[in-house]
Amino acid sequence: MKHPSIAALLLGLSLPRGGSEDPPVQDSSFVAPDGSRVLQQSIVVKASRKEVWDALTTAEGVKSWAVPVAAVDFRLGGIWESTYDPNGKIGDPRNIQNRYLSYLPMRMISIQPVQAPPGFPHPELLPNLFFVLELEDLALDRIRVTLSGVGYRSGEGYDAIYRHFEKGNAWSLAKLHRRFAEGPIDWGQTLGGRGR
Repeated sequence: MKHPSIAALLLGLSLPRGGSEDPPVQDSSFVAPDGSRVLQQSIVVKASRKEVWDALTTAEGVKSWAVPVAAVDFRLGGIWESTYDPNGKIGDPRNIQNRYLSYLPMRMISIQPVQAPPGFPHPELLPNLFFVLELEDLALDRIRVTLSGVGYRSGEGYDAIYRHFEKGNAWSLAKLHRRFAEGPIDWGQTLGGRGR
């Protein structure tokens, strides 16, 4: 696993890219009053709020841009499970799982990682982190998607996870942008090395 993905515990596999150049991801990270760090990044996508919401809260939506295999139980306490293995099965202990903590319909979702894939750095620290996705209307068909990782404290382990997600979250936001700029991912072509 090289890069995190929003749809998969913000952890994922770097896939080949192609097509149009991705717009820059804006970084507005900051230090919270308690001294912890908040990793905050955003991107603007050309879509309706409903289209973006569905891409984040349904299995079909998640599979259209993030992973080839996903099960999404969108409700408080529900699990978002996924894998980048096109032959993978839901329920595999190597899958990535996030728990939905809260949401404000069509505006905000918060999730917490509950299962990391093998090889993830410092998985013991993940229960101290949570992630918030926010949707903001900029124009009729422009939505700013902001992803904030909350709870990064001091120490080598937190530094390693922060760097991991800093790169991976930017990569994931760019994939979400690309889904609406170019259409859904064709996983058969992508995983075969011929697609984006």
